[in-house]
Amino acid sequence: MVKVEVMMDEKAVYAKNMLNLRLVKLSWALFFILIGGSWILYNIQRINDTQMWALIYAGSGAILLLLNVFRIIWKIRISRFSIGLGTLGLMLGVAKYYALGNISILAAIFLIIGIFMLFEVLRR
Repeated sequence: MVKVEVMMDEKAVYAKNMLNLRLVKLSWALFFILIGGSWILYNIQRINDTQMWALIYAGSGAILLLLNVFRIIWKIRISRFSIGLGTLGLMLGVAKYYALGNISILAAIFLIIGIFMLFEVLRR
């Protein structure tokens, strides 16, 4: 099988790098809005402490996962690390919100690593 590699010119590479930078900046902005909004809701007693942390975990996880979804849409290299962190945050946020007990972060990290390793083996 012959592999064909498409080379991009410098302007296209620069444009993709700038788009990726804008996506990362947007993600950081959404993260800070999430943190500030959660603290404000907690301070005016609209949510309790557990709900605040569940919102922060799940929200930050969703932001990281959406960042990589947009990277896929615009054909920019994705980050497996941020996908793992996003999945971990989303899982911990949902578990905390529905009071599924105290889930160990270390156990969740091992679970995510195992799932990624399984996908790598099945993909090949």
